Amino acid sequence: MLVIIPIFAGLLACMPEYVPLGNPERARIDEDMSGMWFVADYESEELIGQFVFLEPWDKRTWLVSNVAIGDIFSTDPSTYDEFVDLFGHPELDVEDFGLGLLQYKGWLVKLGGETFMTWELRTLFDNTDQLLEPWFWYDLRVTERTPDRMVLHLIDPDFPPLKEAPAERRAWEKVVKKHADNEELYYEDEVVLERVKEDDLELFVELLSHALLGSLD
Repeated sequence: MLVIIPIFAGLLACMPEYVPLGNPERARIDEDMSGMWFVADYESEELIGQFVFLEPWDKRTWLVSNVAIGDIFSTDPSTYDEFVDLFGHPELDVEDFGLGLLQYKGWLVKLGGETFMTWELRTLFDNTDQLLEPWFWYDLRVTERTPDRMVLHLIDPDFPPLKEAPAERRAWEKVVKKHADNEELYYEDEVVLERVKEDDLELFVELLSHALLGSLD
């Protein structure tokens, strides 16, 4: 059985209620955001690393794959380079690691002068593989983006104006547009993504492939 631990593991466990922002049928992806990203500075007693793959599905949306790598060797790589070096160790094999995989449909929307990304959970791989109807979303503000780095902040659904608003897209968009620059709209913790280096792409593709194949065993 695969270990399912996404970026926002604790939030998924308690199931906060989100409303998807934007319309995926009218969205447009930013090609410069596509590709493989390493989740930097991620602290977990159960993980040694995570990465996110933004793969264009069409001109409007991405297939977002979030792979989590379980820590079964009590290793603790603290940087991207240490993580890559670990998997390059001659005594270790990708198959030695527990891998978890969640896949989302992702799209962008501009609100209040800010860029937001919605992740809609579509596929959950565990010991009873299932293709899900949409039942969970994450709404994220893209607070920083360079060619090799992105910073994301998750909207806090307990932000009072959101809790008071109807649980529908246009009502949430109205609140987010008005409060887009209000730090209280977001959880304090940030998710930092570093672009996977071209020389390391083969490794990350292997990890993603193993996670996909393992989920189908």
